[in-house]
Amino acid sequence: MSNVELEEQLIPQKSHDKLFITLFIFGMMGGLWLSLQSVGHLLSFNVQIVMITAIVFTVTSLNWLPKSKPIDVQIQYSAFCLIPIALRFVLNLPIFSTFTASMVDLQQQFLFILQIIALWILVAVSEEAFRATMMNFAETLIDWKSEQWNKIWKILFANGIWLVFHFIQRPFDPFVYKWYIVWLFISGLVMTYVLIKAGLGSAILIHLLVNLTA
Repeated sequence: MSNVELEEQLIPQKSHDKLFITLFIFGMMGGLWLSLQSVGHLLSFNVQIVMITAIVFTVTSLNWLPKSKPIDVQIQYSAFCLIPIALRFVLNLPIFSTFTASMVDLQQQFLFILQIIALWILVAVSEEAFRATMMNFAETLIDWKSEQWNKIWKILFANGIWLVFHFIQRPFDPFVYKWYIVWLFISGLVMTYVLIKAGLGSAILIHLLVNLTA
């Protein structure tokens, strides 16, 4: 595929992965809204970092967009989100902080929900584009002669790097976080499977659904 054809994948009308483009645009719009709404606060700074990483890793994972399945098939594959969700329930992990409803008016609660959705879309786009990029990079580092070993290497490398990044802001203690690590790794494998089978947009949708049900 030529560079021109790859660049066209970011044009909404021409992209093969309409689901990815839709989630990418919603994520950027949500990130812009959150950044402008919280100028001067840490949230704005963090959101801008996630927006930058989403853009960078989207550019470096463009080759995944032409491989995507039609949007109806991608949505069907999103049912795989039930695996990480069920696993989290079984392990009973306090993975994400929860919001306790307080006595605020409905408008504030509605805006809060929109902020959470916008942030999770942006995070899902960033992380799945990152995973796709790391699979590309793995092949750059080592290209095994066996197609099967090449695929295993790319999957393990991409998910290993993705897992490491979850411990940049927390200590890596395999005893304290053992079930969290197990959940992360298995969830990553599920999302990678869908990435390969259905496309980047479908993997992002699964990531979003898993985060929203936390």
